[in-house]
Amino acid sequence: MNLSRIVWKSIRRPSFLVAYGLVSLLLIGGSSAGAQTESDQSASSDILKRLNAAEAEIARLKAEVANQNAPGGARGASPQSAPTATGPAEASAPQNGQSGSMGPVPAAQQEAAPTPPVEAPPTPEVEADTDSGMQGHSMAIPGGPVMNIRGFFDFNFGVGSIANPLVFPIIDNGCGTCGNPVTPPHTTFQAGEFDLFITSKLADNLNFLSEVVLGPDDTNEFNVDIERYQLTYKVNRYFAAAAGRFHTAIGYYNTAYHHGTWFSTAEGRPIMYLFEDSGGILPVHMVGLSFTGAVPNTEKLGLHWTAEVGNGLSSNPFATESVQNFYSDRNYKATNLATYVRPEFVSGLQIGGSWYHDGLNPAQAQSPLPIAEVRQNIESAYIVYLTSQWEFLNEAVLLSNHVMGTPEPFRSPMAYTQFARKFGIYKPYFRYQYVRDNVNDPVNLLKGTYYGPSAGLRIDFSTYAAFKLQFNHLFESSQLPGNGLDAQVSFAF
Repeated sequence: MNLSRIVWKSIRRPSFLVAYGLVSLLLIGGSSAGAQTESDQSASSDILKRLNAAEAEIARLKAEVANQNAPGGARGASPQSAPTATGPAEASAPQNGQSGSMGPVPAAQQEAAPTPPVEAPPTPEVEADTDSGMQGHSMAIPGGPVMNIRGFFDFNFGVGSIANPLVFPIIDNGCGTCGNPVTPPHTTFQAGEFDLFITSKLADNLNFLSEVVLGPDDTNEFNVDIERYQLTYKVNRYFAAAAGRFHTAIGYYNTAYHHGTWFSTAEGRPIMYLFEDSGGILPVHMVGLSFTGAVPNTEKLGLHWTAEVGNGLSSNPFATESVQNFYSDRNYKATNLATYVRPEFVSGLQIGGSWYHDGLNPAQAQSPLPIAEVRQNIESAYIVYLTSQWEFLNEAVLLSNHVMGTPEPFRSPMAYTQFARKFGIYKPYFRYQYVRDNVNDPVNLLKGTYYGPSAGLRIDFSTYAAFKLQFNHLFESSQLPGNGLDAQVSFAF
C-alpha cells in the first residue's frame, strides 16, 4: 500500500467528510457572527468538539502513512510485484545474449523495488508470493529458457517368442532339450515405451535435451529411465561439445533412431542394437563428453567427425544397471572415434564407420567376478541410402574382447540389412540380421548365434501416427527356430 492509496482511502472516510463540511460552515458563518445567541454558542461548542475529533483522526492517518513508509514496514507487495493468475511474481532479468545474472531474484528485493504512483482507482490488495517454502528465494526466471516437451508412445500386440524382443529379451543359450530355459512364447498386449523428449534453448549456442522413458518389462512393472541428458555448446558447424549421457556413435542406427519407435520404419531395433536392459551387448549409451563437427573445406564431400570419452559399461555384465551413470568401477575411460561422409552429388547417401575402445576390470566391479582385465574393441562400418521413397540400411559391427593372459580375443561379428519402399501411406519393408556372440566370451551378456528375416508393413494412417505389422523368423543356436508376429501403433504427441 503506497501513500497515494492511503490518502485516497483517508478522504473517503465519513469522519473526514464531516470535518470538512463543518469547517466550511464555520468559515461561512463567521462573517455574520456579530451577535450570537445562547443557542449559537452551544452550536459553536459542538462544532469545536467535532473539529478536535477530526484533527485527531487526521493525526492518526498521518502516523499510519509514516509507519507504511518506514524501512521493513511493508506488509504486502506493490501491484507490480503481486502474483498473477499464471504464477508468482517475477523480477526482471537480462534476456539471452545480454550481460547480467540469469539467476532468481530474492523476493525481498522484489518487494523493495520502487513503484510509480498509481493514477487509476486502487484495486483490492493481493498478498505477494514470498516463496516462504524456499527460504525467500524465487525460482522464477523472467525471460529465461522455455522447456519444450514432445511425447512418443507405442502400443503392441505380440504373438510368439520373438514378437517384440525390445520388450521380451531373448534368452541366451536356451535349449528346449537340454534343460536350459528358452524364451517363453507369449500372446499379449504390450505397453511400449512412454517417451518424453525434452529440449530447451538456453542461448543461441547453448542447448539442453533429455529423454525420459517409462516402460514395463517382463515383471509387468513400469520403470523410469533417463535415457539421455546432454548439454550442448555449439561454436559453429565445425565444432560442438556436449556433456551428459548420450547414445554412443557406434554405427548408424544407434544415433539415428533413439527411443521413439514412431521414427523408425520397423517396429523395433535390430538385435545387435538392443538396449543394455533388453539383453544388448554393445555399449549403446555412454556417460561423458562428446565432440563433433564438420571438416572445413569438405562441403561437397560432407565429411564429419565425432570423438567421445566417458564411462564404459560395467565390468560385470550381470550388473543391475550396466550404464555407469554415477559410479565407475575403474579409472580406465572408454573412447570412441567416428566419421562419415554425406556427399552432395548423391543425395541421401551416407557412408561411415567408428572405432570404440575400453578396458574392463571385472575383479574390481561392485559385484566382482574372477576374470582378468579385458581389453574391448568395437569396429563398425555402414552404408545407408535414405530418400523420401527409398530406404536402404546396411551395417556391420565386430566386437572383440581380449582377456589379458589369453592368446586370442573373443570375436563376435554382427550385421543387418534393411530395405523399404514407400507407396503413399504404405511402406513395406524387409530386414535380415545376423548376430554371432561367442559363447566362450566371459563378458558377453547374450551368447549364441541368431539370424533370420523380418518382414513388415508400415501404414502412416495419420500425420503423426503409424500402424506397423511385422513378422519375425529367427534361427537360434541350440533352439528350434522362433516365430513372432507383432502389431504396433506408434505415435507422437
